Amino acid sequence: MNNSSNWNTITESNFPWEREALDFVRQQFPAHEPYRAWSNFEFIATDGSINEVDLLVFTPQGFFLIEIKSRSGRLFGDAGTWTWETNGRLHTSNNPLIATNTKAKKLRSLLERQRACRSRGQIPFIEALVFCSAPELRCELQGTARSTIN
Repeated sequence: MNNSSNWNTITESNFPWEREALDFVRQQFPAHEPYRAWSNFEFIATDGSINEVDLLVFTPQGFFLIEIKSRSGRLFGDAGTWTWETNGRLHTSNNPLIATNTKAKKLRSLLERQRACRSRGQIPFIEALVFCSAPELRCELQGTARSTIN
């Protein structure tokens, strides 16, 4: 397991499936600069909303806010709605990328208002990603529904 100082667990997840997903990413994560990661934290946005972040990663390729989804079974849907079928039961929800993208924008706005960040120049764009972590997931999302889903 990667125990380097460039990975910061703010609080441990209460969910074993989320801890497994974070451990999977941590094991693959480079243990050197300029790679940095912060897992499982909350922030209060400028609109007063409380936002939970599963993982925030800074790499030479970009700055990424990652939402972890660990449902198994079959995943299908479109850019607006996802449906998981597990053991014959259906669970339908909004595409989590939509809420994750909103969180990324709120976090960037909050960081831009911080004196320490303003003195260092422009805050990079924060890209929203969804990590579907269940190994046995059968992802049948197509086209735009599948964009920025890992």
